Amino acid sequence: MKLNGALAGALLSFLADAGRVDAVRVRGTKTSAMDISSVGNLEPMEPRQLQTADFGQLTCNAALADAVCTPLPADFAGVVPCGVCYSMSDFGGARAGETLTMASGLNVIGRLDFPDGSKVTIETPSVFVQGILSMSSTRAVTGEPDVRIRMTGDTDVNFTPEGENAGACSGGACNVGPKAFVVAGGQLDINGMPDSCPTWSHILSVGHAAQPVPADFPSPPDPPTSSSGALCSASVVNEDFEGGLNQWYGNLGAYESIQEGSHDGSRYLSITERSFYHPGPLFDI
Repeated sequence: MKLNGALAGALLSFLADAGRVDAVRVRGTKTSAMDISSVGNLEPMEPRQLQTADFGQLTCNAALADAVCTPLPADFAGVVPCGVCYSMSDFGGARAGETLTMASGLNVIGRLDFPDGSKVTIETPSVFVQGILSMSSTRAVTGEPDVRIRMTGDTDVNFTPEGENAGACSGGACNVGPKAFVVAGGQLDINGMPDSCPTWSHILSVGHAAQPVPADFPSPPDPPTSSSGALCSASVVNEDFEGGLNQWYGNLGAYESIQEGSHDGSRYLSITERSFYHPGPLFDI
């Protein structure tokens, strides 16, 4: 499974709700190739899996990759037969910009191909991909998608697998909920950018610098002296740690804690996990 770009998130919001993703390849942004939207509210659902075993490729699609695609029939009702390839090429010419309403859903058992330049809106309560659904767009991103799929309806949809996958659903059909986008044993291939335009950058190597050691860091000031030169007897800090840390802490990531049992039985401050000699105890005056 290969996903890249903003479109992947839009697709997976349906795929995760509806079933099992077997083969998905998405490149580019949804504004360059396809947009999926919902008529009415799209209720969030818990991810579900249609079955415990994988859906397999249909044997009737064994030669599908080499099949010659014919234009979409004028009376197309939403089902692409197994082993057959339909092309949306007419929607890059005379039928560009049309809206197709598929009240019973779009069920791609064979292959449905949207070549570069196809412009169409599809309104449907569900999309089932048991064969291959492919789209390609190499034009510049303008903010207007060429292909729009508008998910309609609020009632649950039943998915009936074909061929050797027919026994995958108990009772012959799986309830996949409303506005379902299901890839079951099929392949979803959406390319919104030319292959020569990478959508990620490879990191050649990762280097680790040596641990920084400061050349200059704060040091305790010299204690004040009296006019006679004797050290001042006044205490700046007097701490026995009987009341806890009292704002003492370990410097530069060192760990501070109060321990019991010093030489005279009193508590003391312990600084551990020091990585060098300078991360000692600190107290802000």
